[in-house]
Amino acid sequence: MKQERDYEYDAPIKPFAFRSIDLSPASQGFLCEPDRYRHLETSKFKKVIPRGSGISYVAASYGDDVVSLSMKHFKRILDFSVEKRTVTVEAGIMIGELQDFLLPHRLMLPVLPGHPQISVGGCIACNVHGKNTFKNKNFCDWVEEVTLLRPSGAITSLKRKSQGFSLTCGGFGLTGLIISATIKLQKLPLRTMEKRIFSVESLVDTQKKMIKISKRWDYLISWNDLSTSRSSGCGYILAGRFAKKDSKIAMNSRYLALDPSRKKLRFKLIREFSIPLINKLYAFNLKLRGNQDCHFWNYVFPQARIGHYFDMYGQKGFFEHQVLIPHGAWEEYSHRFRLLQKKFSVPILIGSLKLFSGKRKFLNFSGNGVSFTMNLLNNKKTLDFLNKVDELDCKTKSIANVAKDSRLRSSIVQKQYSEYNKFKKNIRSWSTDNIYESSLSRRLAI
Repeated sequence: MKQERDYEYDAPIKPFAFRSIDLSPASQGFLCEPDRYRHLETSKFKKVIPRGSGISYVAASYGDDVVSLSMKHFKRILDFSVEKRTVTVEAGIMIGELQDFLLPHRLMLPVLPGHPQISVGGCIACNVHGKNTFKNKNFCDWVEEVTLLRPSGAITSLKRKSQGFSLTCGGFGLTGLIISATIKLQKLPLRTMEKRIFSVESLVDTQKKMIKISKRWDYLISWNDLSTSRSSGCGYILAGRFAKKDSKIAMNSRYLALDPSRKKLRFKLIREFSIPLINKLYAFNLKLRGNQDCHFWNYVFPQARIGHYFDMYGQKGFFEHQVLIPHGAWEEYSHRFRLLQKKFSVPILIGSLKLFSGKRKFLNFSGNGVSFTMNLLNNKKTLDFLNKVDELDCKTKSIANVAKDSRLRSSIVQKQYSEYNKFKKNIRSWSTDNIYESSLSRRLAI
């Protein structure tokens, strides 16, 4: 379905210095924050990109000399059905706000990333995942329809089977401006989550135990100590499932809002010498509190109360590398990875595994296997190390998450993603004027 609308554009535009959540170098672009539908016109811009909450890791919503069109004022709930378990919302609504609305109705979003500030539009554009990917796959697997504003002013409703739908889901905002989306919901069994921690001896042991217990738990994620090259990779599996009965545990939905573009002092507290100590403290906290039940909201948004974490790397920020490895290649991968870590003597603050299931499509971070996430200091030694990790990813037929790693080169993405050229061709034929651009799309040569 296509509808033509006339737009009168008069929303203010201002020069703006953008930064990503990993604090990679700033881009000098323009910020526009319209609050009326008639202001959502993009054809007058030479280069434009949609913007959700502005907390991308990889500069997906801005670029040099690009107008970043914010959707933060478009956050209404347009339609809701308890019986059908569907909700239609504007793209600017944050998932934390939406889940707050759903809680009294005993409903939940089937896939929730770790921070409540992420917008629904951002979840679709990056096709995000949560801690239950082995059961519920990715966010877009639950999206039924997307309403898209194209540069011509045409509003297009995209159903699941349309080509535009698959391009938009995980398309990094390059097909147009997502206006609204209809999402399928799940019943929320209870509001209380049962948590348990299971000790593991290594990265290989973690994968085996996660697979073994996956049928009994709703959510799984691990923490592995990789703070030094001598670390064994021991740690804990953090398992969660809905409790058998509700308790009086209160929900605490307050959190520190993230704003990486804000100019402020960031003191570097995370350093090479402090990483082992931080890991020991975290392990102690897990032992102390890892088996305590909690409210569903606080369980699915673990990053909500640690907004300061991203600033603790200092002004240069950090690197996050997340890679999806086929199950059959995991033992070889983890062995070679630890050899590389030993060779470069790189400390890793956060090392974490998740189980994945699903189908690969275009540049989506999806498929079957085990996801391995790491946070590292931003320095030359780390860059040299990660360049070798890129080669290991390619050799084991693994894929790095394009939406998480701000230094991934287009040559690496082309090797890892078999549908890279198809995605690039379809994007360019979908939007012949090519006004949608970002630092991410330029770096990946899309």
